[in-house]
Amino acid sequence: MGRALSRSWEHGDLTGGPVDQVFAQVRQAVSGVIVERLAVTRASDDDNVYFLGVGTVLDRVQIDTGPGGQTPFFVETDSCRVVTSDVAEAVAAVSAGLGSGDVGAGDGLRW
Repeated sequence: MGRALSRSWEHGDLTGGPVDQVFAQVRQAVSGVIVERLAVTRASDDDNVYFLGVGTVLDRVQIDTGPGGQTPFFVETDSCRVVTSDVAEAVAAVSAGLGSGDVGAGDGLRW
């Protein structure tokens, strides 16, 4: 995956789209999750890329969204990729990628 420059994406940072729900639910499900957003140098660049990790491992999951945090969600780890427009499925994929063990709806995901 390889992470470029990013900035911390905190609880109060919102896109206004459904990815906000994904981040809120992942933060509840996975203790110590860290979210960072791609930092771009030009306004025309796509900054709808987020990196999630836990503790000192900051780049375990990457999630790309449409403009404004809209679907579809592209959830990627070093070993798999899930494309979904469903918040619950995205939460399950991110949680599984972070190794939470509590994947819920993600039990049927194909990694």
